[in-house]
Amino acid sequence: MPSSDSLSGLMKWLRREPWGDAFGELLERHLGPACDKADVPLEELGDVIGDHWMMTLWGCAFEDFLTREVEGAGNIVDDYLKRRGWNEKAMNKAYMTALRSSVISLYEASDIRPGESF
Repeated sequence: MPSSDSLSGLMKWLRREPWGDAFGELLERHLGPACDKADVPLEELGDVIGDHWMMTLWGCAFEDFLTREVEGAGNIVDDYLKRRGWNEKAMNKAYMTALRSSVISLYEASDIRPGESF
């Protein structure tokens, strides 16, 4: 499986318009309600929970963003691969394409039986 470095081009692509603003809005939708309830500004969340956890949350929002359509611009993965895909390894392009059509989900472990199941 490709490393997170395989997404570095897409992360840099966020600096381009309209992707940066659209991602900022999505990040706010993901984290804003919890920040508001805890009375913590989103910009200070990393100071409260630590940079590692902030980057984990940022990564979840980023992967969700990769699946979204931005009005008038389309999808960031499609745009990036159209313009820069020639510069990516085949495995990285396949990984980005798979993320493009993925669905964010959350699982709960409700019963753990060591050596048997969870």
